[in-house]
Amino acid sequence: MKLDQELIDAMFAKHGVPGPWEILPTTGMANHIFATRDVVLRVPTDHPDGVVDARTESVAAPVAHAAGILTLRLIAFDDDQTLVKRPFSLWERVHGETLGFTSLSSGLTANVWRGVGRELARLHLRVRECADPEGYLDNPERYQDVDAIVKRLVDAKKLNIATAARVERLADALRPQIVKNTEMRFIHDDIHPMNIMCSAEGELLAIIDWGDAGWGDPTLDFTAIPFDAICPTLEGYESEARDALGICPEARIAWNKLIDALDDLCEMPERSLDLEGLQQFIRLGFDSTD
Repeated sequence: MKLDQELIDAMFAKHGVPGPWEILPTTGMANHIFATRDVVLRVPTDHPDGVVDARTESVAAPVAHAAGILTLRLIAFDDDQTLVKRPFSLWERVHGETLGFTSLSSGLTANVWRGVGRELARLHLRVRECADPEGYLDNPERYQDVDAIVKRLVDAKKLNIATAARVERLADALRPQIVKNTEMRFIHDDIHPMNIMCSAEGELLAIIDWGDAGWGDPTLDFTAIPFDAICPTLEGYESEARDALGICPEARIAWNKLIDALDDLCEMPERSLDLEGLQQFIRLGFDSTD
């Protein structure tokens, strides 16, 4: 899809946004991003998730913003397709840094993640309903069949037999904690450093990109958080809502990360499995039940 200057001008002008604009660097593959000083324009790319995610966040982000969560305010969501044959959206611009691109100290980075934890707790507690007449919200789920993924990886020679056996032992240790009922919460479901905006001083400014949001196990919001950031994120979370994650949250986080790591290995065989990190989370999960 070609987005020339005249078309971008028209998208801004249609919603009364004046002034020059610039192209902003993207942190994913689903959007083209342009911005004036105060407004960000997001236009889905041809990526398969682009349009779907745009519609999901048009429902999810305003609900989170209305609940007082640190996120961008949606100014307009345009899906009449008169200018371009896909939806586009305009958002309030927050001037800050993408956490994944910063060089903050470890202490300041941990502080940002504590802030993320607090916002996730508020999200999970405050959002009790979300109107979705068109069914745009995602359906976050926890994949259960580790054996099937392991077999596929072994058959494709992306996982050796010894490592596969270790993965299966990890899954067997975690599985009893995973089958317990958990209250579904409204979740972002794509929390990682590229979706976190912060200041140069380590202040959390916004959680962005709500294209995977929906109702699910709240521990799914920890799946893409780096291992070394999970502890400060949990600290921030528990300062706001000690019991909102339900039973055995660390074990469920470890399971989620195991599945995520195996999925990554399917898509990107150059990745490696951090089994030691996963084992640490298994121990945390069992310790939490004592």
